[in-house]
This record gives sequence, C-alpha cells and structure tokens, in this order.
Amino acid sequence: MATTAGEALLAYLAEQSAELRQHESGVRKNDAESIHKMRVAARRLRSLLATGRSLFAKGSADELRSELRWLSGALGPARDPGVVQARLKELLAEEPDELVLGPAPARIDEELDAAAAAGFEGALEALNSKRYKQLLSALDSWLDGGSLSEKASRPPRKAIRKLSAKDEARLRRAVEALPAEEDRPARDEGLHDVRKAAKRLRYSAELAASLGGGCGAKNARRAAKAARRIQTDLGQLQDSVVARTLLADLGARSLRSGENGFTYGRLHAKEEGIAVQAEADFLKTWRKFTA
Repeated sequence: MATTAGEALLAYLAEQSAELRQHESGVRKNDAESIHKMRVAARRLRSLLATGRSLFAKGSADELRSELRWLSGALGPARDPGVVQARLKELLAEEPDELVLGPAPARIDEELDAAAAAGFEGALEALNSKRYKQLLSALDSWLDGGSLSEKASRPPRKAIRKLSAKDEARLRRAVEALPAEEDRPARDEGLHDVRKAAKRLRYSAELAASLGGGCGAKNARRAAKAARRIQTDLGQLQDSVVARTLLADLGARSLRSGENGFTYGRLHAKEEGIAVQAEADFLKTWRKFTA
C-alpha cells in the first residue's frame, strides 16, 4: 500500500505503462480490441499526469503528456472507422430491403475500409518510429520518481481525493459553459469537451476509490460511475456526429455521380435520433449525479 500521494500515483502510472506495452503486439496484428486498449492506456497516463501535475516539478510532465497525446492520436484512425462502420451496418440491417436503395452499403464499406487501412498503416509507422521508443524510455525514467514535488509526500487518500475533486469541478464548469441547443455546432463541440472532462474525472476518481477509506472511497466510486456513464452517453453522440458527417459527404457525392442517395438520408435521420437520445441520456445522468 502506498504511503504517499506520489507513490500512489506512480503505482497507477506504472500499471498503465505496463498495459500500454502489453497491447503493442496486438496492435501490430491490427486487432481492434488491442488498439482500443492501448489507446485507453495512453489516455489514462496522459490524464493522470494532468490531474497530478501538482505532485510533480512544475512543467516536468508537459513533454511526456504531449507525446502520449501524439500516440493516442496515431492509434485513433486505426480503430475509429471500424466503430462507425459497425454502427452503420447495424442501422442498415434494421432497414427493410426495399428502402436500401443504390450502392450505399458498398460505398460505406469502401470508404471506411480504406480509412481503417490507412489508419493501421499510420499506427504501425508510429510504433516503428524512434519517437515511440523515446516515449517508452521517457515513461521508464518518469516512473523512477525523480520528478516528484514536495506535495507528493502528503498522505495518499486525502491528496488524491482533492485532485479528483478538482477534476469534478472542471467537469461542472464544462457543463455550465455548454452553448444553447439552438447553436448546434457549438453545443456539439461543448459536449465533446464535457466528455473529455468526464474521462479525466473517471480516471482520477477510480484511483481515489482504489485507495479505500470508507465514505471517501464510496463518494469516489459514485463519481467514477457517473463519469463513466457520461462518457458512454456522449461517446454515442460523438460517434453520431462523425457518422452523419460521413453520410452527408457520401450523399453529396452520390448526387454528383447520379447514384441513388436515398439510403444515406435515411441513415442520417436515424443518426440524428440517436444523437438526440444520447444527449437526453447524458442530461438525465447529470441531473442524478448533481442531485
């Protein structure tokens, strides 16, 4: 059991560093689950370095966070097209045969298969790069604990809960700053910011809960659960935004080429409904969490 906040945070970071390395071989085989888990590990590392920045020498984590952001960004295009493809296949399967007109299913697959293939090549290029090897080396050096500040010597439970409370306040500010529904593009961007803030709270609250401590741990588990639910709800909305952008583009192309674009419109309308429900689910979760 960690006796200081610095030890607790470094132990968590070490777990995520091991998780990141564990899934590298799967990423190289283009395994979707491995790509997802490696990306999550990179995000967790980056998020906790941000949450715990007061436990480190000022500015010492900035470069490492930047490199973890690069890695996460390199992995995303290898998996994200598959996520959109799966949801559109599901929507297409629900459509009556007589309403699936033109080459829409084939065009969607062609577009997303090509995007996923290009994304995988980009992920491989990142993993084979000198930059990635330097990132792993930097992680190893960081885990030696040489960058800890004086605050890192504080008792772990209280210090980590305080950091998580700041993440909760950050989430609340993001929700309060949401633009009105009438400004849909700005609101979608704001909801994306809320989702990112929820991820950050989830990770820090999970760490706080893992340290135990009765009522404090219970509150941390509650915050982590709510943040995870918000992340899921708004993930549905974000995926819908991406899917609708693709469908609108394919529909415009079909118009120019003389193909039947009816099905793109059908799917776009369904995605709009999914987005409305996802936002409603988020608001319900938020009201319950803040009650």
